[in-house]
Amino acid sequence: MVHYKPVSIIFFNALLAIFGILTTTFESHLPDLLLPIIYGFAIFGAAILISWGAEASEKDISGAFVIALIALIAVLPEYSIESILAYTAGKSYKNNNFKYTDRVGYVSANVTGANRLLAGLGWPLIMLINLYRNNKQINIIKNNKIELVIIFAGLASMTLTFILDMQPLLLSAILICIYLFYLYVSSKKESEEPEFVGISKYITEFKKPVRITINVSLIVFSAISIFVVSHPFVESLIHVGEKFGIDEYYLIQWLAPLASESPEILIASLFAFRNKSIESIAIILSSQANQMSLLIGSMGWIFALAAGRLDSFPVNDTQAIEFLLTAAFALFQIAIIYKSKFNKTIIIGFMILFASQLIFSNSDFKFYLSIFLFLLSIPLFSSTLIANKFKK
Repeated sequence: MVHYKPVSIIFFNALLAIFGILTTTFESHLPDLLLPIIYGFAIFGAAILISWGAEASEKDISGAFVIALIALIAVLPEYSIESILAYTAGKSYKNNNFKYTDRVGYVSANVTGANRLLAGLGWPLIMLINLYRNNKQINIIKNNKIELVIIFAGLASMTLTFILDMQPLLLSAILICIYLFYLYVSSKKESEEPEFVGISKYITEFKKPVRITINVSLIVFSAISIFVVSHPFVESLIHVGEKFGIDEYYLIQWLAPLASESPEILIASLFAFRNKSIESIAIILSSQANQMSLLIGSMGWIFALAAGRLDSFPVNDTQAIEFLLTAAFALFQIAIIYKSKFNKTIIIGFMILFASQLIFSNSDFKFYLSIFLFLLSIPLFSSTLIANKFKK
């Protein structure tokens, strides 16, 4: 017997994605203000489909691997945008006799903005939803130890980039290898028997061949939709923003990542609202691990490919501080997790610190904020170490 309500809901979200794809062919005939709305709903619909297909896939695949897979698919918009920026930056760098250009700065702007958005807004938002929904402590260290290690490796590489004023290609290659290892480990990790609700439960009721076909179709279709729609979505946002005289660098650093990061934040939020705390946090942390390793690493190699020679990715003083601040936010996030004392005040305070660097966007403020976050992380780590020592 066909359940028409689940089918109609799936079809409606697919229709949103399809309409977004079709809009790319006749967008010149539509009002500028309408385009971000259409593309935004297309990404929304595709993200919903990914969450259902990937969640239902846990019946046949390791849950940890599915989480890593969701994160990889969901950040496709960010990879699409970053790849384009890195490639055009490499070309401009080559055409400028291998000297730094504004295009190179846009690459750093996007990658630092995207990572800070997940650490300073995405993760706290998911934590707030979980705290309001069930108000219980979650052992993130136990459940997401490998993701935290990779995030730490990523923030260490960003700190090194700040010190060297460049990202060596060897470091880029190491980061890519770290992510591939993470994906391999996730595929081997055992997980508890998942509980299914709603649309995902409906999908799991099909026989295995049909179920797998549906899940793969939903994930592949959504991935293609996000890939096709994400770039015009960001371009339409930038175009609308420029009409209001907003700085282009600021748009690339914040509006572009805000659009491209929405799928994984949306998916994690849906999991959190369904009281799946562990899975919701895992999605955000897996996305961070993804971007702090594979995204940063691939940035350097795409740039070198476009430049036509094996140059390290160059960073000027302003961009070096952007990398340092991103590393500082990630370290402070890990320090809070390591402390394992989550409450609404701490999480909201973290979000206020994130908002402060949006309001005071000059490099001096960002540098001192970086130092403040690094120093603030020290007592969090040390107090936890002392507490654990006394427990023993």
